[in-house]
Amino acid sequence: MTKYLYHKRKKMFTKTPQYIYQRRNGWFEIRKRVGGTIVYWGSFPTIEEAELHKAYYIGKNWKVKPRFKANKHIIQRGDKYVLIKSIDGERTIYGTFDNIEDARHERDVCMKCNWDFDLIVEYED
Repeated sequence: MTKYLYHKRKKMFTKTPQYIYQRRNGWFEIRKRVGGTIVYWGSFPTIEEAELHKAYYIGKNWKVKPRFKANKHIIQRGDKYVLIKSIDGERTIYGTFDNIEDARHERDVCMKCNWDFDLIVEYED
């Protein structure tokens, strides 16, 4: 199946590179099927950044560990970033932030505290 990327400014479609897929939120992720399993290699805000990382992985013959999800649990909504975690099928919002750096910092704190609200408050005091 051929994938296409829509460019708003140019008002045209172009083919997306192999292994790069666009999410609904506009970010681009690198995925590759390895032994019947789809392996996730990272998500990036621009297609250029995704292509750069894909070239790195190809240069290493895909023999590196999949990239840590730099923005795992962070969703962009408009100009804000929302920190969301699903626990037992229930989505919990841990905060809304103006920039990605603050959202990443809070996500790291939450991960260190095992997503427990009580521990998170004590950690930051």
